[in-house]
Amino acid sequence: MSRESELFIMLTIKTFFFSSVLPAALCVTGGYQLLMGLNGPEGRAEAERLASVSLAKAADVAALDAQRLALEARADRLASGTLDEDLLEERVRANLGHMRPGEYRIPADELDALAASQLASSRELTNLIAVALLENAGA
Repeated sequence: MSRESELFIMLTIKTFFFSSVLPAALCVTGGYQLLMGLNGPEGRAEAERLASVSLAKAADVAALDAQRLALEARADRLASGTLDEDLLEERVRANLGHMRPGEYRIPADELDALAASQLASSRELTNLIAVALLENAGA
């Protein structure tokens, strides 16, 4: 093979590489980088997801701060130096079943039974009234 044919082959390969292979490789690499920038683990989609998670966590923190402030205010009212008598009485009555003189405690199951019997007797009374009205209308 002559020197001229070798140069021609090298020139052809060089031309083919720089005109076809290199631009194609650059396009593929650029496209890959663009896709990874948009949808990859550190891309735009992930940034939007993290922003929404951050907003949700900020809302949680704000709710917890409000709850903490309410609990602090309640604890301050229960402190011995600034004891709120109404709150103390409410807690004693709720937890210990304490009653004032003249008050009566009716257990919930007894109250439910009483209400059920009153309902049954009111149904019977309603039926008696309806029968009496029907008898008077027919007479």
